[in-house]
Amino acid sequence: MQTTAKRNEIKLLRKEILRLAWPTILEMLSGTVIWVVDTAMVGHLSAEALSAVGLGSHLAYSSAFIFGALGVGTTAMVSRFIGSKEIEKANFITGQSFIISALLGFAVFLINFTFAQNLILLFTRDIKVVELGTVYLKIASAGAAFYIAAMVLNSALRGAGNTIIPMYSVAIANIVNIAGDYLLIFGNFGFPRWEVKGAAVATAVAQVLCFLITAFYLFYGKGNLKMKLKYIKKLDIEIIKKLVILSIPASLEEISFNVSRLISTQWLNRLGTLSYAAHQVSVSAESISFMPGYAFSVAASTVVGQSLGAKDEKRAEKGSIEATKLAAILMSMVGIAFFLIPDKIINFFTDIPQVESLSTVCIKIAAFEQTTIAISMTLSGALKGAGNTQGPFSVVLISTWLIRLPLIFLVIFVFKKGLEYVWISTVVQYFFEALLMYALFKKGEWKKIKL
Repeated sequence: MQTTAKRNEIKLLRKEILRLAWPTILEMLSGTVIWVVDTAMVGHLSAEALSAVGLGSHLAYSSAFIFGALGVGTTAMVSRFIGSKEIEKANFITGQSFIISALLGFAVFLINFTFAQNLILLFTRDIKVVELGTVYLKIASAGAAFYIAAMVLNSALRGAGNTIIPMYSVAIANIVNIAGDYLLIFGNFGFPRWEVKGAAVATAVAQVLCFLITAFYLFYGKGNLKMKLKYIKKLDIEIIKKLVILSIPASLEEISFNVSRLISTQWLNRLGTLSYAAHQVSVSAESISFMPGYAFSVAASTVVGQSLGAKDEKRAEKGSIEATKLAAILMSMVGIAFFLIPDKIINFFTDIPQVESLSTVCIKIAAFEQTTIAISMTLSGALKGAGNTQGPFSVVLISTWLIRLPLIFLVIFVFKKGLEYVWISTVVQYFFEALLMYALFKKGEWKKIKL
């Protein structure tokens, strides 16, 4: 009887995890589609336009992702209070998170708008790219401000166990973005042909819409989580401090990722244009596999937070393990595809023979890191859901700065090896990252964190 009861418990837990995860996978898929379509449309203008949009969007949305990490603390606190049935406290956290996100969004807009040209000049001296990039960044930064608020509010909803509304808000915004691109980049159906400016306007409008959909639901929807005016009229310093302390490691993790990527990009350029192009194609192809990893990370975060709020540590641990298993199974299946049909996957991204040949080797190597990425991502989400944001940050810091970057440096500058050895370095990185994340999880200290 006990065995049957346990099986039923696990079955219900898996069902809950899948309910939380699948909308997040679709949300990420829609984001990937918009990225591909956006790039394709701008790519029909000119190389300068493509570079300008790439630089402008990177500057606008890197800062948005850094400050949007406030959502990590929001998810942890909202899920904890939902689990303990303290709904008004969860509502209060949502209101306070919105105030901070609005202030941060305005700061991002102000800085990017005021110093747009100077920021673009840090990356290029091409006059045309600087001109177009400045226009794009000024407009896109307005959308990025709303995007920060949308990310934080969607994080609150996920903490409450609602991943459907975030999926809808992002998907609808992406559809509007594609339509806006088609109309405003090329001037179709009588609309003005704004080209790069049109791409920026379409993106900004889409991000504003994403925020409005989520905010409208929180004010007027039928869910258990509400955003009430009385909770956004004034700041509670103690709550703000708690949210910021929880979120700072996640922000630093995002900064660390961007800085390390910048360094590795400079090193990879030493391998030549073809190798760098092959690396970019391989990264784009591998990003497909991250969707289930991120989705189950979100699910684990919510299940852990709510379970700890309900004083059910066993469910929190079981939920983390089950989410990790499901993520590992799905990402391993993608890994098998990477190994067996790498050429078919790479063909979707490029038809340049030399680039295709090298990318095929890289994506085949990437097959061996899919399971460890799944373990690392999902357990990181579980730990963050418990309020342990410092631990995952420390693990990623070690795996990136003490393993990945030194290995890449040795490969390129000491052993003078090619791109395929760089990708072997990342396999090693993720193996140790998964090992460290699992060790941190098994210590169990996250179960005792008070929020």
